[in-house]
Amino acid sequence: MEEVASQLATRVAKNYSAAPKHRFIIAMAGGPGSGKSTLAQSVQKDLESSHRLSCQTVELDGFMFSKAQLDKFPDPKRAHERRGSVWTFDAHGVVNFIRKVRHQDPDAGTEGGAVQAPLYDEEKLDPVPEGEVVRPETQVVIFEGIYFLSDTEPWNEVQGLVDDRWFVHVRPEVSRERVARRRYEKGISGDLEESYRFYDQSDGKNNEFIIQNRGEVDLIIENNEDWSVHEPEE
Repeated sequence: MEEVASQLATRVAKNYSAAPKHRFIIAMAGGPGSGKSTLAQSVQKDLESSHRLSCQTVELDGFMFSKAQLDKFPDPKRAHERRGSVWTFDAHGVVNFIRKVRHQDPDAGTEGGAVQAPLYDEEKLDPVPEGEVVRPETQVVIFEGIYFLSDTEPWNEVQGLVDDRWFVHVRPEVSRERVARRRYEKGISGDLEESYRFYDQSDGKNNEFIIQNRGEVDLIIENNEDWSVHEPEE
């Protein structure tokens, strides 16, 4: 993965000088178990250490509706069971946040121009407002999450707010094995069979959605047996 992260960081560094207001924004999407979070952190590290560019990563999970909000859905039971599905995220909040980051004034100063993202609290299992603070002077921002490149409304508005669009592709059977095993090893499921059932009822459907509803992308990053990068076919 380090080689791919270095390749991506070099791409960003080359394109940075042409970015509006000297900020380069990336939307990185991919299904469950694709390794997009780990890759985003590796690219950030490489940008900062090898290219001397300040970089921040903002994850999608902080924009998930809270449990209290899900309780008010027409079918609360289903909303809680399918938490993580595209309709359990504040999509308009996502788009508005990216728009703020896009139009940040680099000369505003941290106190007057910072934008704060919500954060998903793993202990509370709910979003909290005290997340990543995107500073006006940050040169590269990576938005990472499963639905960032969906072509459905209003997610498709993200396309016009970013400079590069990366999709991390993982085959469904690989996604299933990774996510189920991770869930079991964390002790969330009692056994692997329970993990597989949960994947089929939830994460698998989310993976299917993003594959079927993926918008235009600039790069496809494969993470199956090995990591590789290629441009989408015409």
